[in-house]
Amino acid sequence: MALLLVIDDDPLFREIARELLIQAGYDVALAENGAEAARMDHPTPPDLAVVDMLMPERDGIETIRDLRGRWAGVKLIAVSAGSRGLAPDLLLRAATAVGADAALQKPVDHGELLKLIGALLG
Repeated sequence: MALLLVIDDDPLFREIARELLIQAGYDVALAENGAEAARMDHPTPPDLAVVDMLMPERDGIETIRDLRGRWAGVKLIAVSAGSRGLAPDLLLRAATAVGADAALQKPVDHGELLKLIGALLG
């Protein structure tokens, strides 16, 4: 069973994603920001991480770079609703430029997320 890591500062998004992914048959770990994710000690690396682009302590760009450095094979999906005057499509393009495999705009369509995860995990 694949292990998915959801990194997002929005507790509602984390909980909804956790329930959706567990129901789809995945093991799920949660982190509220990139700094917390960096401190997590996984016995095995996650197969895929969903990373919010705008978070406190360590943003999505830093988090994606960190995850790529720790686990080269991890698949990464960036998510963003935009904020602080930044358009979500700009943030998502930046995410793919630094190593995200895919990007979705919030609010995330559940079916689209599951389809993308399935495609990335093969």
